[in-house]
Amino acid sequence: MMRFAAIFAAAIGVAGCVTTDTVRFSAGQGQTAMHRDGRPAVSSVQRNTIALLTRVGREIPQGGRVGYVLAVQNRSGAPVEFAIENVDVVQTIPGRPDHRINVISFEQAMQEERNRQIAAAILVGVAAGANAAAASRAGYYRQNTTIYTPRGVYSGVTTGYSPGLAMAASANAAVQNQAMVNAAVEQGQANMANLEAQYIKNHTIMPGEWYGGRFGIEPPVSDTSTASKTYRLSVRVGADVHTFDVVQEPTRR
Repeated sequence: MMRFAAIFAAAIGVAGCVTTDTVRFSAGQGQTAMHRDGRPAVSSVQRNTIALLTRVGREIPQGGRVGYVLAVQNRSGAPVEFAIENVDVVQTIPGRPDHRINVISFEQAMQEERNRQIAAAILVGVAAGANAAAASRAGYYRQNTTIYTPRGVYSGVTTGYSPGLAMAASANAAVQNQAMVNAAVEQGQANMANLEAQYIKNHTIMPGEWYGGRFGIEPPVSDTSTASKTYRLSVRVGADVHTFDVVQEPTRR
């Protein structure tokens, strides 16, 4: 259970947004609503397993993805399988058919991060190219010149090229470009490591074992920014099904 206490405590909050939502849980039979580290949570007890669900962070940008942390304990005498494909989210919309909300798997999250890194690398390459091009022109100079003679004062323009200035500018640009590349690579590696360490994956839960991590869902459908969203999040683990009723509503200031 220690690992999940760390995950719950380390979940990154979503803050600084002008318009946000909060989440609350409606506890059903065999469930207990509670707070974990200041965030709403709910536990569910079934015959063979216990599930604990809470939000990642405290507020959600309206129209943004929603993050959850799930922990499951196998209290049976045999291994049980957890699979992200068995996490199902269905939104209830008055007067409209139910809407199935996509659950983001670890593989999808990793692919999105790879795509983000490719886009970031392209932008870094463009910036580095512009920086190098500007440095290559730094050796050229143009300045106004005033010449005084017995016959009068004359104005002119002096142009030239300084190899020393060009070399200094190119060296400085190379340092800046390398720093941009290093920062992009380090951020990408940190993001991938964070996903690997904290994102929930398919897992065989042994007897007595706790297993869990975070996952995300796509934004629920809303007619207006002030409307509450109601959906049911179901987690099937072995023969047990844990069903959580969730209400996502605008933050009251």
